[in-house]
Amino acid sequence: MKVLFFGDVYGKAGRRTVQQALPQLREEFNPDFVLANAENLADGKGLTEKTLSQLFNSGVDAVTGGNHLWDRTESLEYLHSQKRIVKPLNYSEEAPGNPYLVLSKGDLHLGIICLCGQLLMPPCDSPFAALDRFIMYSLSIDNEKQNNIPLPYPIILDFHAETTSEKRAMGWFADGKISAVLGTHTHIQTADEEILPLGTAYITDVGMTGSHNSVIGVKKEIIIEKFRTSVPNRFESSDEGLQVNAVFLVLDSETGFAEKITRIKRNID
Repeated sequence: MKVLFFGDVYGKAGRRTVQQALPQLREEFNPDFVLANAENLADGKGLTEKTLSQLFNSGVDAVTGGNHLWDRTESLEYLHSQKRIVKPLNYSEEAPGNPYLVLSKGDLHLGIICLCGQLLMPPCDSPFAALDRFIMYSLSIDNEKQNNIPLPYPIILDFHAETTSEKRAMGWFADGKISAVLGTHTHIQTADEEILPLGTAYITDVGMTGSHNSVIGVKKEIIIEKFRTSVPNRFESSDEGLQVNAVFLVLDSETGFAEKITRIKRNID
């Protein structure tokens, strides 16, 4: 099974980048499933039905969220109804969104979950305990037998967290339990992609898809001025220097474990 995952798609520039890059990436990698983190889709804050439809129409199969997923109050009803939006599993059950999704194409099935970190992030439950509960109750795998056993189908975790230490700890914790741990949230791609010893693909942060002539998606002049003067200013999304940050995964559809992870970083004309 082949999976293409776009790191945080930021604003209009990110949506344009996916639309322009995906046809060529499809031709090159021939993915069975295309996923993206979309919590910054609408001008950097949350998503809307209109902005997400652009990704779906481009060929994205499903999206994950994060702590900004609910920033658009006008979209809360849409989050309730659109099952292809996966919310963080360790947030309240009352928060709109689907906590778990299985995509199916022919004989292929792909599970998708999302968790938020706790360090330097808004309050949420322990992502480690939430993953344990998910494996025990959703997959019916005993806690003492989680490591290095065949999964019913490949399962990808978008771990939306701030610190490299918490992400790295999650990678080791999840190794052998699920197919991949893909870090998001910091918008800066890391160069540490690998297959961990028990068969789980890992990267600390997939990065950001959108304007890289910016400060993590915002016009750089605004952020520099804020750091220089300490005076708050209204953020505006940048639209210059489009770049794809993504990963390509090859997963064993029988065992669920990863065979390959390839980091993608490309400028778009």
